[in-house]
Amino acid sequence: MHSATRLDDLKILECFLQNSLHAHLGRIIPFRVQCLYKDDTLWVLAQHPADVVIDIPDIFTVLERALQAEEPKTPLAVKLYLRSEGNQHPYSQQSFTVYPLVQKTVPGEADPQMTGMSEDSMGLERDAHAGRFRQRGDLEPGTPLHISDNYMDNSDDTLSIPEVVRSDNARLVSVSSFLENRPQERLINIDGDAFANNIEHSFGATKDNDFPSTYPPSKQPNKLILPLLGGLGLLAIGLGAGYMGTRPCVLSVCTELNTATQLTQSSLVTLKNPGVTGQEVLTVQKQLRQSVEDLNSIPMWSGSYDAAQKSLQATTSLVTDLDTTVAAMNIAYKAANTVKTTPLPLPQWLQSKQMWTDSIATLGKIATTSQVYPLAQQKLTDYQGQLADVDRQIATETTADLNLKFAVDGIKAATQSQATAKSLAQWRGVKTQWETINNRLTSIPATTTVYAQAQALIKSSQPQIATAQDKVLEEEKANQNYQQAVKLAQSAKLSQKNNQLPQALSQWNQSVVAIQSVPQTSAVYTQAKPLVLEYTKSFQQLENQLKTTQKVALANKDLQRTCSGSPQICTYTVSNKIIVVRLMSLYTQTLKQTAMAASTQGDRNAKVGILNHINTLGTALQTISENAKLPIEVYGADGKQIQNYRP
Repeated sequence: MHSATRLDDLKILECFLQNSLHAHLGRIIPFRVQCLYKDDTLWVLAQHPADVVIDIPDIFTVLERALQAEEPKTPLAVKLYLRSEGNQHPYSQQSFTVYPLVQKTVPGEADPQMTGMSEDSMGLERDAHAGRFRQRGDLEPGTPLHISDNYMDNSDDTLSIPEVVRSDNARLVSVSSFLENRPQERLINIDGDAFANNIEHSFGATKDNDFPSTYPPSKQPNKLILPLLGGLGLLAIGLGAGYMGTRPCVLSVCTELNTATQLTQSSLVTLKNPGVTGQEVLTVQKQLRQSVEDLNSIPMWSGSYDAAQKSLQATTSLVTDLDTTVAAMNIAYKAANTVKTTPLPLPQWLQSKQMWTDSIATLGKIATTSQVYPLAQQKLTDYQGQLADVDRQIATETTADLNLKFAVDGIKAATQSQATAKSLAQWRGVKTQWETINNRLTSIPATTTVYAQAQALIKSSQPQIATAQDKVLEEEKANQNYQQAVKLAQSAKLSQKNNQLPQALSQWNQSVVAIQSVPQTSAVYTQAKPLVLEYTKSFQQLENQLKTTQKVALANKDLQRTCSGSPQICTYTVSNKIIVVRLMSLYTQTLKQTAMAASTQGDRNAKVGILNHINTLGTALQTISENAKLPIEVYGADGKQIQNYRP
C-alpha cells in the first residue's frame, strides 16, 4: 500500500475524532484533530481556539471512548495532546492503551467477556466527584510539566507536537477553569526523553517515506488490522454525514453567509455617513463582530466555505480597523471629559493633550485603503481641532502662570522702589513698574486657575498705583513750574536791561507765581526755595520803580497843565525825590500890578479874584504832590522859597 493511501486512512480517523468532539460538545468549538502513527503508538493532537475555555478531562474522555469503540484487534498505545491555536507547546496530555474485545464463541461456548476493558486495565480510575477519567501512570500525580525550548518549527497550517519533558521547577498553567477548581485532577507526565527522541517530524508531513501513516503499517499486521480502518471509515462517514447535515450552510441556503454579508454592507453604508454618531459606530462594531461570528460558524465542508473565508478575511480586517478607530474615539472621549469643567490646572490640560495626541496617533494607523479610513480621517480632523484648542488653553494657562509670577515678583520690587523714590525720574520708574504689573494681572483671563489670585493682587495694589501716579504728576508739575520760573526770570532781566520796564514787570510777576507753585513735598523744592525770595524782591523793586515813574509822568502832566497860561505861570522840574516849581517873573509882576490897580481903584472884586487865583494854584500844586507822593517846593521869581507841600 502506498504512502498516499495510508495518509488518507489517517485523515479518515482525524475526521471521525473531530466530528465526535463536535457532536459531544453540542456547540461550536472548532476543534482540529491530527493523527500520527509511529513506533507502535498512535499520537493524537487536538487543537482549539486560544480564547475558548474547555473541560480538559471531558475532552480526553470523548477521544478515549471514540478510539475504544473501534474495537481494535490488537492492543494499541495512544498518546493524546491538547494545544491552543498560536502555541507550539501542548498544555495537557494523556496516555492509555486500547485493548481488543473478546469475540463471541461458537454456540455452546461461554458468553463473551470484556478483557482488558476494565478501568483498571486501561490505567484509568473513576473520580467519584467529577465523573471524569484520570490517568493512573508511573509518574506521581501533580508532577509539573515543562515545555522545553527544543520544539519543532510549526506553521499556521501544520499541527505538530513539540517536545514535552519533566521538570521539578516549572508548572504548566492550565487554561481550563475546571482544573483550577479541581486541583486533584493534575496534568499527566510522560517520559520526556523517549518522546524527544521520537518526535522528529511535524504532523502533516508529505514525504512518502517519512513515517507510516496507517496503523498498523502493512508490514506489521499484528498491531491494528485494516478492518479497524474500514470500521473507522464507515463510522466516521456515517457520523460525519449526520453531524455535517446539522451544521450551517451544508444542506440548505447559507443563511449565515447572507446575514453576514447584509450586516457588513449595512455597516459600510452607516460608516460612509459624514454625520455618523458615536453610538452608531458602536452599533456597526457590534454588527461586524456578529458578521465575523456568522462567517466563523460555516464549516470547511460547506460549499460556501471558500466564499465565507474570503468574506471573513475582509470583514476581520474591517473589524480590526474599526476597533482601532473606536479605541481612538474612547481615548478622545476621555480627553474631552478631562477638561470638561474649567478652569483647570496646567497638568490636567497636559494630560488631555496627551490623550488627544494618542487618539490622533491611533487613527493614523488606519491605512488609506481601509473602508474605515474616511471615518478615521473625519475623526482625525475633528481631534486635531480639539488638540489645537487644548494647545491654546495650555499656552493661555502657561502665560497666565508666568504673568502671575512676574506680578508677584514685580510688586516686591515696586514697593521697595517706591519707598526710596525722590526725583521725577525715580517716580516715573516706580509708576512704570506698577503699570506693567497691572497690565500683566489684567491680561490673565477668567478661564485660568490663577484668575482669582490676579484679581486679588489688582485690588491690593491699587493704592500704591494711585500714589505713584499722583506723585509723578506732582513732580512733573513742580519741575515744570521751576523750569518756567527760571526762564521767565531770565527774560525779565533782559527786558529790564533794555528799559522795557512794563514787560519786565510782567515777566517778573509770572516768574514769582511759578516759583511759588513748586510744592514743598517735591524733589525740586530745595532748588526753588531760594529763588522765591530773589524773584519776589526783583519784582517788587521794579514794581516800585514803575510806580514812581508813572507818578512822575502824571506829575509832569499835571504841572504842565497848571503852569501853562498867558503869561506862563511857572516852570518845574521833577525827580524821583522832589518836585521844584518856580514862578515866572512876568507872571509875578502881572499879578502885583493887578493887585495894586484893584487896591487903587478900591475894586474889591478884583482883589478877591487875585486871592482865589493864588489859592487855586496852591491847591493844584498840593494835589500834584499828593498824587505823585513827592514833596513840592515853590520858589518866587527872585529865587526865594515861598511854599512847600508834603504828601
